[in-house]
Amino acid sequence: MLRQQSESADSRSNTAGQNGAIVNQAAHPSSAGESDGAETPATKTTRGAKKHWLDYATAFLTLAAAGGAITAAVFTGWQAVTADQGMRASNRAYVHSTSFRFVHYGAKNENGRTQWSVSPVIDNTGNTGTREMLMTSIVGATGEPDFDALEKTEFAPALILPKSDMTGAVASMDGRALDLLRGGGLIAIGVVKYADIFGDLHLVEFCHRAQFGAIDWEGAPAGQPLRIRGLACERHNCEDNECGADWQARVTAVASRRPEASGMRREAGIDTGPAARR
Repeated sequence: MLRQQSESADSRSNTAGQNGAIVNQAAHPSSAGESDGAETPATKTTRGAKKHWLDYATAFLTLAAAGGAITAAVFTGWQAVTADQGMRASNRAYVHSTSFRFVHYGAKNENGRTQWSVSPVIDNTGNTGTREMLMTSIVGATGEPDFDALEKTEFAPALILPKSDMTGAVASMDGRALDLLRGGGLIAIGVVKYADIFGDLHLVEFCHRAQFGAIDWEGAPAGQPLRIRGLACERHNCEDNECGADWQARVTAVASRRPEASGMRREAGIDTGPAARR
């Protein structure tokens, strides 16, 4: 009897202990529950780091896309500039002079010798004609070229069509005088200012000496010009910036000049108006 009571008491004690434990567990959630439902400081740090890396990646990709767009725009602009420069270079006028023209028309001087007209040939090898062209030149038996004096002379209006040429200043002499100069004593110098079809201004200087062999000055047919090559001078064969840092100021100064009188037409540095015919 006493044993049964003791067992009953133990049973009640165990039941109470179990019930207490259950109540205790219900009152205090487990640590596993805490880790599942609550956010710890370590979790916040990890999530913040991931967000920062995502922001960095997004910013980098945005910058890369912007850089690509800028590079494409720069490249496109460079292509447009290159194409425009190529188009201008292939279609503009190119003026230069490297040779002389010798021609006679049967006229004789007081000594009975044939008189030859000698002048520099000025070529336009470009695909379009010149615009607003002004020029001055000298040909003769001179020593050193004096471009300072030349540039102070009157500039004459002129025009050269594409793939064409014209002559500059003219000197008249007979075969005997020419023979004395054929070793390089005959010199032509000139300054040309012109605009191309795109409106760009250009400045040209030329200087060359005639080089030729023995010629039958009296037996050459009248009216058939001889083209004699020139030997370039050491200086003053240039175009634009090759002519010096002040070339733009010079070409602007030349462009502001006009013929001396409206009733006089000047071409290639030679007066052809009424005053010249007297």
